[in-house]
Amino acid sequence: MSVGPIVDAIGVVGSLLTTIGFAQANWGSTHPEGATVRIKAGLPDLDKEGDSLGGSINHVYAFDVRNGYAGQADGCHIDSGGICDMTIDQPVSGRRAGYISISNDNDATCIAWVTVQQFDGTRSGAWTGDVGYACGQTWYNSVEVAGTLSEEQGGGNYIPKCTWLDGDHTNDIANAALKFDTLAYGENVKDTAGKNACGPTIYGSENEPIADKPASAKRNTRVRPTWMKNQLVMSNHTSQPAEELCTSATSWGPDFIGSDAKFCDMESKKLSPLCSSQNVDGCLDINEGGGQLMKRMKVARRDTSVVHKSYKKVHKWGH
Repeated sequence: MSVGPIVDAIGVVGSLLTTIGFAQANWGSTHPEGATVRIKAGLPDLDKEGDSLGGSINHVYAFDVRNGYAGQADGCHIDSGGICDMTIDQPVSGRRAGYISISNDNDATCIAWVTVQQFDGTRSGAWTGDVGYACGQTWYNSVEVAGTLSEEQGGGNYIPKCTWLDGDHTNDIANAALKFDTLAYGENVKDTAGKNACGPTIYGSENEPIADKPASAKRNTRVRPTWMKNQLVMSNHTSQPAEELCTSATSWGPDFIGSDAKFCDMESKKLSPLCSSQNVDGCLDINEGGGQLMKRMKVARRDTSVVHKSYKKVHKWGH
C-alpha cells in the first residue's frame, strides 16, 4: 500500500493535545489475520550493569469497538530503544481492534510509543509515553525521535517521553498494564483533538488484560537501583529541561542535566544550577572525563570546589 512520508497522530506536549507528524516507519506490517501492534521501548542503553534497560511484554490483547474480547498475541523482550511487533490472533480476523491492552512481565519496560495497524492496512492508534507523563504515570525522558512537530509547535523533532510498566511493581512502579482506545490517539485528528488526553487510556496493577477500569494505585517513594545512581544523563534537547523532570512527582531514572543548564538530583528531586549559567555559591561544574559533579563553595572566605557526586557513566543526548 502506498503511503505518504508521515501520517498525522496525536501527541501530548505539556497537558495539551497537538498534531504530530508521526513517521511512517513507526507502524508495523499489515497482516490479514488481525491487527499488528508495534511497541517501542524508550531510552538509549544506559549500561544497566548486565541487565537490559528494555523489558518484557507479557501479552497484547485486542478488544473490538464494543469492548468485547477479540484476541491476543504472545509477548516479547524489547531491548533498550528496540521494537516489538505482534500480530493479534483474532478468531474473527475482519473485526477491527477498538481497544488495545498491553501487560508487562516482571521486568520493567519504559514504553515510548505504541502503534496499531488494522488487518486491512488502515492505521489507528499512536499512543505515546507523553500520555502517561501528562496523566500521572511513572515516566522518564527518552532520546528516540518519533516524528516531527507541527509548524504551530515550532517544528523540529518530536521526542516523546516514555512511561514505565512493571509486573512485580519493583521500586513501586504502580502499574503493570495499560489499555487505550485506538481511535483516541490516531489519524482522526479533528475527531480526537478536543478530547481529554487522559480519558482514553486506563491502567491496571496486574499483568493481565484490562476488561474495564483498573483499580486506582497510590504512588509511593521509589528507591533507585544502583545502576541508576551510577549514571548521569546530559541532554541538549530543548524539550527536555531538568526543571520539568525534577518537579514531576512521577519521574524516575538517572540524575539529569537539562537544556536549561540545571541539574536534577533524581534521588532527592533537588534542582541546582550549573556554574556556566549561574556563578553562585553551590552551583555545579561537570567533569565529564572524571565522571564527577563539582560543587563550588566558599570556605574560609575563599572559593573552592568539592566533589558533589561521582558517576561510572555519563551519557550525552543531542550533543
